[in-house]
Amino acid sequence: MKIGLLNSIKILIIGLIFCFSCSTIKNVEDEKTGKILNEKKLLDSIKSNEINPNWIRTRGNSLISINEDESQEVEIYIRSKIDSVIWINITKYKKKIFRTLFTKDSVKMTIEYPEKLFFDGPINKLNDLTNLSFSYDLIEEVIIGGSFLKYLDDKFISHFEKNEYHLLTHRPRKTKRITSSKNKKPVNYIYQSWINPFTFKCKRVNLIFPENNSQINIVYKNREDINGYSTPMNIEIELSNSETKYNITIDFRATKYDLTQKFPFNKINSDYKLLNFNE
Repeated sequence: MKIGLLNSIKILIIGLIFCFSCSTIKNVEDEKTGKILNEKKLLDSIKSNEINPNWIRTRGNSLISINEDESQEVEIYIRSKIDSVIWINITKYKKKIFRTLFTKDSVKMTIEYPEKLFFDGPINKLNDLTNLSFSYDLIEEVIIGGSFLKYLDDKFISHFEKNEYHLLTHRPRKTKRITSSKNKKPVNYIYQSWINPFTFKCKRVNLIFPENNSQINIVYKNREDINGYSTPMNIEIELSNSETKYNITIDFRATKYDLTQKFPFNKINSDYKLLNFNE
C-alpha cells in the first residue's frame, strides 16, 4: 500500500513538473515568464503585434551575391506606400545602377550599368522568366519585418521548441513528399516561420514554391523601436531555384514612417534594351 501510494505521488509530481514545463515559457535574460498559447491565440497575438504604417522610407548598405560569385556591396534605398507601391533604388559609389517599381500586379525596372536594360510587365511574367516566385505582398512583408501569416489560406501547425514558436503548414514528411513530386494534390506553397514568444515578432520565414522548385529564406535581426514600430535593422534574404541562388543582406541605417513619398522613375526610351533573363 505504501509503495503504491509512493509511486502515485511520484507520478503526480512528475506529471505536474511536465505540465508546468510544457505550459510556461521563461526568458532568463529578462526574467519574464508566460504561458504557451494555443494556435488561435498565437495567431491573434502575432497579427496584433505586426506593424501597419501607411508610408515607409529607408536606406542602408547591402551585400548581393549570385551562386559562388564574390559579393557586391551597394547602397539601397526603399520607399513604399503600403498596399500600393514599392520603389527600390540601388547605387554604387553614388552611381545609379538599378531601379524598380512594384505595384500589386506589375513591375517596372531599369538597369543603368554596365548597359541600359529594362523590364516592364506583369509580376507573373517576371516569375516565369526568372523561375522564382515574387509577389508584391511578399516583398512588402520583407520590408516591414512581417511573418506573411495574414496572406496564408492554409491552417498551420505550431510547436514550441528552443524558446520560440515554430509555425508550419506541412509536417516534414509531407514536405519531403511534395518537394519530391510524390504528392498527388498540387500545393501552392510550403510555409514555416519562427516567432519570438514574448514580442510575437517574426524572427525567420521560409517559403517553398513546389511549382517551380524555388524558395525564399528571410531572417530578421536586431529589431529597434522607431516611432512605435518594431523594425528589423538587419535582414538576410536567400532566393533560390534549382539552378541559381541569390544572397542579399541589408543593414539599414535610417528608417522613417508615415511621411508622404514620391516614386521617381526614368522614362524608358530607345536608349534601353529589353532585359533578356536567358542570357
